[in-house]
Amino acid sequence: MILAAGEGTRLRPLTLATPKPMIPIVGRPLLAWTLHWLAGEGVTEAAINLYHKPQSIPDYFGSDYCGVRLHYFYEETLRGTAGGVKGAESALRGGPFFVIYGDNLLHADLRTLWDYHRAHGGAATLALFAHPNPSAAGIVGRDSAGRITRFVEKPPPGEVFSHEANAGVYVLDDALLEHIGGDVASDFGRDIFPALLAQGVPLYGTALGGYIQDTGTPDSYRQANWDALGGKVGAHYADNGVYTGNGAQVHPTALLRGRSILGAGTQVGAHAVLTDCILWDNAVVEAGARLERVILGNRARVRAGAQVPKDALLGDNETAA
Repeated sequence: MILAAGEGTRLRPLTLATPKPMIPIVGRPLLAWTLHWLAGEGVTEAAINLYHKPQSIPDYFGSDYCGVRLHYFYEETLRGTAGGVKGAESALRGGPFFVIYGDNLLHADLRTLWDYHRAHGGAATLALFAHPNPSAAGIVGRDSAGRITRFVEKPPPGEVFSHEANAGVYVLDDALLEHIGGDVASDFGRDIFPALLAQGVPLYGTALGGYIQDTGTPDSYRQANWDALGGKVGAHYADNGVYTGNGAQVHPTALLRGRSILGAGTQVGAHAVLTDCILWDNAVVEAGARLERVILGNRARVRAGAQVPKDALLGDNETAA
């Protein structure tokens, strides 16, 4: 189950016209990276819940991608992480299944997580990682046997008891679906896991290992791109720190400083200066413009000579003069 219904509000205006799973990471959608990784881990079937601008996702991926058969579940209102899984119940019955939060870029060993779950026999096994800012995550306390004893979603700094955080990757026994109500929105971190712990239902946690990077903020989205550009997610793209998609054109007098990702059909004009910028498909930077850490959406345009504020985001078709 890939949870892909979020609106990506912290990335607006980039996500006003582009659903969060379709934001590009080095030229291809985040969801494409996820499905490619899952296929490599032996996954052959996936359910995906959709809400914001939903049809663009099946239009792009169809019913099969990288050998993974896809089942789509549309939500009329957001149902939360657990509610989204409950809504796809018809595709998930029959044994344990993975849950993947679709706003993370991941490259990790799922087979080890699966084996851990089967060996321990709990209702759920949560993949964990060391979070640098526990107050921004669901944090977990567990005993020496790996059984989870506490789960608190985004605790205040003074109440942090662990740096082990929920990685947004689970193995769930299908019997856990009975604990999720079908008529209200619910979240695993805020609702389901704390309730199960209170009932004494065994939940386990183990370190995920590998690579995980959130993409939900402009800074984390940039970092995911730089990591992918540098080969931390499998493929290695550019020794010089620059990726250019099909048909991208950079004038010989333009200057690209640091790292640059230029999507398909992008154009960078004469004497333009770009520092650590990400341009989505068909974005245009006209002559003499200066940009630093700017992200341009599809077909966004920066006019000649413009000095765009550092860290600016321009959505699809927007223009900066």
